[in-house]
Amino acid sequence: MSRISKPVPAELSISAASLVKYHLQAAKVPLCMLVAFSALFGFSLSAQRIGLDGVLVGVSVFLLACAGASLNSFQEYRWDRLMQRTRRRPVAAGLLAPELARKQGQILAGAGLCMLLLGFSSPAPVLAGIVALILYNLVYTPLKYRSIWAIIPGAICGAIPPYIGWLAGGGAVLSPIIGCVIVLLVIWQIPHFWLVVLANRRDYHESALPSLVQLMPERSLRLVCIVWVTALVSVLHTLIILLDGLPGGIRVMISLVSLVVLGFFGLQMGVRARPDYRRLFIVLNSFMLLVMALFTVGAIVSI
Repeated sequence: MSRISKPVPAELSISAASLVKYHLQAAKVPLCMLVAFSALFGFSLSAQRIGLDGVLVGVSVFLLACAGASLNSFQEYRWDRLMQRTRRRPVAAGLLAPELARKQGQILAGAGLCMLLLGFSSPAPVLAGIVALILYNLVYTPLKYRSIWAIIPGAICGAIPPYIGWLAGGGAVLSPIIGCVIVLLVIWQIPHFWLVVLANRRDYHESALPSLVQLMPERSLRLVCIVWVTALVSVLHTLIILLDGLPGGIRVMISLVSLVVLGFFGLQMGVRARPDYRRLFIVLNSFMLLVMALFTVGAIVSI
């Protein structure tokens, strides 16, 4: 009688290099690097420098962001299999065991929180980090399958990393400057998400996920995006005014770039019959990265 062999687990049947790649993909490393930079941006605004403690907060937030993404990969892998956009993610595709993604998230979360706790005298940064994880994995992730309003806690969560950096740099818990930064990041994430939806609108139309493309015409959502980008530029100019020591050249550069981006969005979303949503997505994200970089340089050279 022949013996029936048991299937080999996916993580044992692939090379070590591939397994590392799948772990990095589950953690969404490129996106988390942007999140970490936003924390460094917040740190520079309060500390007006970038030293070893600035690098420490950036690494800590990077680990926390990777933790949240890894846990999200575990939480959503069954749903990810149902959408074209997400079905190739390593956990959804069966390339990485769900439990490995969960354990990775737990380890990274512990490491990130410990670094914040031990690296800074104030408990405020680590508390903000805990709030971010709760909002992302326990509020936003389950809520997004029930309501389009899940985007609100999701956007708030995405605005916490610069707040962590601000607190780690010695900034006050309440300040008009960091308040404006948080509003800026919240507003940016709304069209950021809608551009993902528009670029994959057929996928979202057929998905069980509640989405605005199911509730309003594409043209209307495009016009709403223009309104939000306009609000983004308005808040950006408010922040320019609040930062008294910001060099004049930096002010002019940020203002000009923001107006160019607003004009580009207006033409693409308001005039073109077939906007390139993926290009707009790249432009919007590159714009925020450039703005944070310019503010960071301005904060450092203003001392």
